Amino acid sequence: MRFYLSLLSSLLFSLSFAQKTVNARIITLDNDTLRTRVKVTTNMFDPTLIYGSSFTTKIKTITDDDKKVNIEASTVKELSFDDFNGKRRVFVNNSQDKKSLNEHIFNGKVLDWYRAYTASTGGETGSDFLINKVTNKGLGVGYFTGIPKKKLKEFLGDEPEMETFIEETKSSSLRNAENSIDNVMESIIKKYEALKAKK
Repeated sequence: MRFYLSLLSSLLFSLSFAQKTVNARIITLDNDTLRTRVKVTTNMFDPTLIYGSSFTTKIKTITDDDKKVNIEASTVKELSFDDFNGKRRVFVNNSQDKKSLNEHIFNGKVLDWYRAYTASTGGETGSDFLINKVTNKGLGVGYFTGIPKKKLKEFLGDEPEMETFIEETKSSSLRNAENSIDNVMESIIKKYEALKAKK
């Protein structure tokens, strides 16, 4: 009986990370463009949430004649697709070792926001980093206790208004909340971009 419960539990756990496909565009390092279906892993509680770790180091594609072809991330410049909520997502090969793809969450005139994903038991983890394209400085961002206000105030401190703006932000750890960490980070970045655009 214990064996069957264990087997059933394992089966349910593996099924909870359902594999689906999205239509994607892949641009290789040789500047070839491929339009193909890509396999993605989704969250077991929210099947519309695509895990970015689905293609961190390898992209599993399905051709028109249903053949499965793996493409190494190290040969890819960019992968883009619309997720199940209609949001455009772009992944680029800008990791230090050039062997993995990071999500390009925000592409501004001054700031870029990237997220590196790592698969973990029961889901995935993400590490964010901001790049100032003007100063060539970067900042790694961790959300252990919410928005890292002190680090952000230092990084964006060349605009005095940012200190008060960042201090007044309040974030929620709930992904779909209006004040989710991603939404608050985006508002901080957009505010900084707007201040820079005035100059």
